[in-house]
Amino acid sequence: MGWKTLFTLTFLHASFAQAATITYYVQNTLGLDDGHACLSTAGAGLCASEALFSVEGTYALSGTIVYDDVADTVDINLTLASGTFDGSHDGVDAVTFTSVDYVVVGMPVALASASYLMGLAASGTVAGSYEQFNGGTSVVASAAFGPDTISYNGISCTGLDGVGMCGLTLGGSRDFALAVGTTSSGDSVDFVHTLNFNVVVPEPGSGTLMSLGLVALARRRR
Repeated sequence: MGWKTLFTLTFLHASFAQAATITYYVQNTLGLDDGHACLSTAGAGLCASEALFSVEGTYALSGTIVYDDVADTVDINLTLASGTFDGSHDGVDAVTFTSVDYVVVGMPVALASASYLMGLAASGTVAGSYEQFNGGTSVVASAAFGPDTISYNGISCTGLDGVGMCGLTLGGSRDFALAVGTTSSGDSVDFVHTLNFNVVVPEPGSGTLMSLGLVALARRRR
């Protein structure tokens, strides 16, 4: 019966307090909906007030949030297809990010329940491409970046017993700097990406039902 017990534990949902991991899938709604960029020479804490560029729209994300309720950690794997920062600096009036991957492995969790999850600040990586524009259409420069190690401020999720909402911010501490501008190789500009997104809580599927059936059967046989 030992192998059946192990098999069961791999499928049980968090509500049964025995799951090893619970995966939350990001819905194609919300996403990168806030953020800014400032010169790397800006004083500490002044980047938002001295922003050269900011996010003016909402750009969808895809990916997963995986909570390990044994190790009490969260793995984050999100992808931004495209998102634009508008503003003005050195002949550039827009910076568009494409195919950006945000990855954090083993973020410590401070609080977790059926409806709430809070991860602590942790380092992770970011990688992708960015393109600079003048006049909204003329390409100034294009480049790939990363994977760069950067700071994430921690994740906060609520409503996880239904369709949940999560928030996550990265950059802003001189660790996500990219060259922006037409002069020489461009000025060093610090970017901050703020991600707010919905996650779908998986319903117990056939695997869960089958495993529960095995538990019931094992109890009857005893």
